[in-house]
Amino acid sequence: MLGKVDEVRTLDFNRVETLVLAGGGNRCWWQAGALRQLVKHHVRLPAQLVGTSAGAAVAASFLAESADTAFHACLRLYAGNPKIFDWSALSKLKLKFAHQYMYPAWIESFLTSATFSTLRQSSSRLTVALTRPARLLGVRGSVAAGTLAYLVDKYLWNSIHPRLPGLLGLRQDFMVLNDCDSFEVARAILIAAASAPPLMAARLVGDEHAIDGGYTDNAPIPPQSEQERSSTLVMLTRHYPKLPPLFTWLGRTYWQPSQRIPVSTWDCTPKTTVRDAYELGLRDSEQVLKARLR
Repeated sequence: MLGKVDEVRTLDFNRVETLVLAGGGNRCWWQAGALRQLVKHHVRLPAQLVGTSAGAAVAASFLAESADTAFHACLRLYAGNPKIFDWSALSKLKLKFAHQYMYPAWIESFLTSATFSTLRQSSSRLTVALTRPARLLGVRGSVAAGTLAYLVDKYLWNSIHPRLPGLLGLRQDFMVLNDCDSFEVARAILIAAASAPPLMAARLVGDEHAIDGGYTDNAPIPPQSEQERSSTLVMLTRHYPKLPPLFTWLGRTYWQPSQRIPVSTWDCTPKTTVRDAYELGLRDSEQVLKARLR
C-alpha cells in the first residue's frame, strides 16, 4: 500500500528541477500532450529529465525539438501497419511482432544527426533507465521474474515504485543520453529501454544485455536527497482511481491522468487511438495550468 498521500491543488512548475516520465507504450502520448500544452504556455522543461521506455523517447523528442515529428511519425507508421502479429512465422517457431521493427523506425524518424545535436546542447539532461538482468537468472529468467513482480505490485500491493524486482536480482541502470558519442548510440539506448522480451529482443548496451526499464520500475528515479525529492515531479501513465490527479508521496509530487488513458498500450494498427491519449494530455495539462491561475 502507498501509505500517506496528500492532494496537491496547484503546481508551481518553476520549482520542478527533476521531471520523471514513466513508461507505458502508447499511454505515453498522454505525457506528450501534457508537455506540449505546457511548452505552449512557456513552461520551461526542468534541468533533469528521467524516463524509460516510451516515456524516455517522448522526453528525447522534446529535447531534440522534434516532438511534433515524433507524433506524426507514429500516426503514419500505425496507419501503414494492418496487424500486430505476423502469425505466418509460427511455422518456423518464430513470432513476428510489429513493434520489433516499428519502434526502431519511430525512434529513427525523430532522432537524427541534426536533432541529436540539438538534444546534446539542451540545457536539460535526459537520464534513461534500463533494466540489467539478474546475474543468476539470465535474460529469460529475469523477464519471468520481472513480469511476476509487475503483477504482484500492480494487483496485490498497488505499488508505484516496486521493490520486488530488486529483491529478485534485477538491476536498474541509468545512462545520460546527452553524453552519448553519436545519435546511433542514443537510438540504441532508447530502443533498449523499451525492449520487452519476448515481444522485443534484449539489446546489448555496453558489455551487457539491457531490457525495458519498466521491469525494475515503470517510473524510475535515481537515488535522491530529501531536497531533490521535494523538487521532483513524476508523470505517471497508469490511472489510480483512488488517488487525486496531483498528489505528494514520500516527498515527491506525482501527476496522473484524470482517467484511464483511452488507448491500448501495445496496439500499433490504424485503429489505435493515439490522438485520444494525446488530447487527454492536452486537457489535463490545461486544467493544471488553470488551477495555477486561480
